[in-house]
Order: sequence, then structure tokens, then C-alpha cells
Amino acid sequence: LLPEWFSRRLDAGEVEYIPAGPPRRIRRSIRPEDITHFNFWSKWPRPFSPVLKKVLGIGYPVLWNVTVTGLGATSVEPGVPPADKAVQAILELSEIVAPSAIQWRYDPIFMSDRYGIAHHEAMFRGLAGRLVGHVDRVAVSFVTPFPRRVAPKLKLYEAATWDRFGRPTAEEQVDILSRLREIAREEGLRFTLCCSGDLRDDTGCESSGCNSWAWAVRVYPGLSARRPPAGRGKGAGCTCNKEFDIGVYDTCTLGCVYSYGTCRRDLARKNLAAHDLSAPCILPSGGPVDETGE
Repeated sequence: LLPEWFSRRLDAGEVEYIPAGPPRRIRRSIRPEDITHFNFWSKWPRPFSPVLKKVLGIGYPVLWNVTVTGLGATSVEPGVPPADKAVQAILELSEIVAPSAIQWRYDPIFMSDRYGIAHHEAMFRGLAGRLVGHVDRVAVSFVTPFPRRVAPKLKLYEAATWDRFGRPTAEEQVDILSRLREIAREEGLRFTLCCSGDLRDDTGCESSGCNSWAWAVRVYPGLSARRPPAGRGKGAGCTCNKEFDIGVYDTCTLGCVYSYGTCRRDLARKNLAAHDLSAPCILPSGGPVDETGE
């Protein structure tokens, strides 16, 4: 549904999205002269390939953040394809766009009795060995159990699987990051950390900059003639530039138990079932449309 919807928005040249705060929609042009680039985030990019070729054909610069944790098709990520298929999708993507435009996210690191340090070391090494040369770098972070959007799902996961979620201490996180960074070094892959400014200071890891202007200009030097987006990213320690996000909460049906993007999988399915492919916004909002932007 969403690739077809996005294709129609390209034809229309504009999109509406729902920002944080009071209910409203923002209308923005997505014509090539009005935006610098698209940054796509996905755990499963393959269904988007036909539309991606259209995007590139128009001439938009694109960046990709693709998450592969190896937990696809498990109770942690029930709707995500298994690791082999997810890796193959990145390899296919790297034949359409330059590997320098793709960041692999081993993110978040889901720690539990079942998925401990030994699991992550082995999984990370296996994935890194297959993805090196096909991605620009790898970014990692840890699960944040937000009280309203994540913690209830983790409790349900624990009850259903008898697997206890564990939030590592700062010292344990430093140890895990040091191990994974060494694996990345051995495999010849740049290792970065998303947000987590204190951990970056403690480990010496560089920032991922998942949507930094510096990354965009490095991949597309012609963007240096454009004005970079004003402002910084949203999260604490985030080094991204400001962006406008046309995604909408509670529309992802993959069911990842750590995801703050969707509270309930059944709600996401209901929302997508009501999705209108011809609408300018993924979901309608009761608020007014602001045609001037933020």
C-alpha cells in the first residue's frame, strides 16, 4: 500500500504529514526543487524497489537506513523477514543505489535471557561479514522501554515467551559496544552509535548521523550548492539535521516488541486497512491543514 501511495504523491508533487503537538497536518512540496533528498527507513526495502527506481529516475538524491538485527521471524520481530532474506534485500538495494548511500542499523540491541552477549557477538559478526562492501557503515543503539509505547509490549512478550527482557547497565553497554566495534573493525566496517552521547564519550564511538547533511553531501557532492536544512535532530545526542517525517505512528504492522512507532499491531492493521491511496496524508487527522509548513 505505502509504495503505491508514495508513487502517487510523487506525481502530485506534494504531501501532508502529521507533526508532534496539537492535531494538525502540514502540507509540503516534494518537488525536486523544493527538497534536498529523501531518507528512507526500512526493515524490508524490497517491496519499495519499483518506486525507488521511479524516485531515482526523477533525479532525487536518496539515503537509506535499513535495519537488520537477525531477529526477523522471531517473537521479537514477528513480521520481519528472517536474516537471510533481509540481508539479500540489502545486497539487492546496493545494486540500485550506491553502498555509500546505505546505512545498516543493528538497532536496537535487544538484550534478554535468550538473546545475550554471545548471541549478539555471533549474529553481528555473521551479518557484518555479509554486508561489508554493500553498506556505508553500521549504526547501533539499545532498546529504550518507553513507558507508554514500549513497556506494555515487553511485558506481553515476557509472558508469552518466558524470556526476560534485560536493560544493560551503562558499564554493560560499554562492554557490549566495545565487543561489537572490534568485530566491525575486523570485518572492515565503520561502527557508529545512534544518539547516546554519554556512551559515545565513554567508548569513543563516532556518531551515526542517520540523516546528517554531511552524509548526504558526501554521497551527493552536488548538494553542497543547496542550503542545508536548518536545525538539529529530535533526540538527545542526535547529530542529524532537521527533517520533515511523512511517516505516521501506529501504521507499521511488523509487530516488533521494542518499537515505539506502533503501540499495538492490531491498531496498525486497522489504520492501514482504512488507508486511502489517493489521500495526501498516510492517515487523516482531525486538525487543520497548515499550508505554510512548520
